[in-house]
Amino acid sequence: MPRTFDELAFSPSVSDILEKQSERNVTIFTGRNNSGKSAYLKKMSLDKTKLYIGVNRFYSFHHLPLYNHNERELDEWYSNLYHNSRNQYQNFEGSYFNCNTALTRLSDDRREVLFSTFRDLFDLDISVESEFPDNAFSNRYISVDGESLSVTSSGTRLFLGILAALMDERFSVVAIDEPELGLSPALQAKLAKIIVDRERGEDLFPHKPHFVLSTHSHNFLDKQVPSNNFVVSRSGNLISAKACESFSELHDIQFRMLGNDLGSLFLPDAIILVEGETDKIYLNKVISLGVPGRRIVIESCGGDIATRLNYWSSLLGDMQTSPYRNRTFIVLDSVKQSGIERVCNRVGIPTSSMVEWSENGIEYLYPSRILSGIFRASHLSPSDLQISGDRVHYNGIAYTKMQLCNLVVNAIEGDTELPQELLTKLIQPLKCAIEDGATERVS
Repeated sequence: MPRTFDELAFSPSVSDILEKQSERNVTIFTGRNNSGKSAYLKKMSLDKTKLYIGVNRFYSFHHLPLYNHNERELDEWYSNLYHNSRNQYQNFEGSYFNCNTALTRLSDDRREVLFSTFRDLFDLDISVESEFPDNAFSNRYISVDGESLSVTSSGTRLFLGILAALMDERFSVVAIDEPELGLSPALQAKLAKIIVDRERGEDLFPHKPHFVLSTHSHNFLDKQVPSNNFVVSRSGNLISAKACESFSELHDIQFRMLGNDLGSLFLPDAIILVEGETDKIYLNKVISLGVPGRRIVIESCGGDIATRLNYWSSLLGDMQTSPYRNRTFIVLDSVKQSGIERVCNRVGIPTSSMVEWSENGIEYLYPSRILSGIFRASHLSPSDLQISGDRVHYNGIAYTKMQLCNLVVNAIEGDTELPQELLTKLIQPLKCAIEDGATERVS
């Protein structure tokens, strides 16, 4: 157990991640609680060019303080941050930022850009008003549709304060710990468009800062560039971050790690549950060519499709009324898991969504022409293959199932002729379900 923050190790290092992401607008860390994603943010914010906005950012105020320029402000902030990071058994959460100072620090022109954005997003008027209009020395406050900002929702104050802080041109990097805190899903979506998608970026962020987030919310994942998302895990004092490599993996992050209501997520067009890893690798390739431009999640279930199907249906609720009832495919070998039909019936998957191959193994669905080249045969039918355990044999040549899968996948091209069984039982019904919404499937 680490006694101080300095005892934590990071792989890759904070500097390596920032260098890798230097040409990107945003870096997002996600993972389970206590995985170390907040620690990445705190570690990278220990210098004066980076602002850390921690989770303690709920402020209520009426009067705006006068802005007094302090040359040592950043030195004082980061001195406190540094010393707190070195205290034993203390997880520092303070952001050394608050909403009212973030607002008063902006110039009049920059504040008007902020207010103009707020008006557009919320259709509410916002302005700085005098407590007593006939007295120039009276205190000032922010009026939102005629009411003081202090009596608006905490979400409104949080949204405005975070946006004001992001506009501070002193910082090249701004780290925000769980930007979703205190915000409704609708407000999260609005803020995510600004932070992640950089809508209004030219007006709000002419200094082009890099934003670093830790989050449990799917709203703040980068759904355009999967590799901007990092999954964080922890083992003892070592905190590791792995970049998301594909849209399929991004969906997996949403489903199995974030635990949100799937009805509000960035959902795929279809789900395919398969038995093993080679099934997943091969079908990923042929489906990406056969059904291009669609986001389809293929899950490898390690031979236990029933457990994964139970999990999937528990997230969706009543599968019989779900739009995924006819978009969830169960792909089985001829020798299948005992009781899988019963599980499908119980959770509401129609039997027409169960794809059962005529042979026991995805290898029998590989293209004949590619297999002939791999095994140096003039003409090889997949049914000629001999499979023993994890080895596939023919013509005196043998490969492991994974080796053969990789060879086949690397050889597949857009004009490769695929087995008719694969087209009839899976590719065509998949297209039908996605494009036409049809409920009838070819079996």
